[in-house]
Amino acid sequence: MTRIVLLFVLFSLNYHSHADLIADTCQKSEYPDLCNSTLRSDPRSAKADATGLARIMLEAALIKASTTFNQVKKLLSKTTDPVLKEYLTTCTDLYESIVEEIPKAIQNVGSDNNEAIHQGDSAMTNADTCEGIFSEEPNKRKSPFTANNIAVQHLVAIAEDILASLG
Repeated sequence: MTRIVLLFVLFSLNYHSHADLIADTCQKSEYPDLCNSTLRSDPRSAKADATGLARIMLEAALIKASTTFNQVKKLLSKTTDPVLKEYLTTCTDLYESIVEEIPKAIQNVGSDNNEAIHQGDSAMTNADTCEGIFSEEPNKRKSPFTANNIAVQHLVAIAEDILASLG
């Protein structure tokens, strides 16, 4: 009976320490609510160290970027508006780059965090550029991808916050 109680206590302490790691990590990030919801929705987070949490966050960014890339291509294939076609072509190129850069960043997590941050910066810049082209005059219009562009930027920023905290 004593062994069972001891195992339960050790398991509880281990779970508590991982829960605290997520809370502590997210509290230090620029977007703590998004950080918490993203990491807590992935079961791998419960056993991950800080490096693993950064990797999970980048994987979430990649999923959002891939979804956005597919949405941009789909809208591009359907539009006949020449200005929108130009904007969507640019966003397609930008998101193609994003979905190439984020896996490189994921691969560098833990071995070259500075390079992973650099690759994350590139992805955030490209998402911001996709958003910004819709604001250009004289053909200013509402971007159909605002929420996705922001989500990609925020998820990558959280991963970068985690990586920067590792030194």
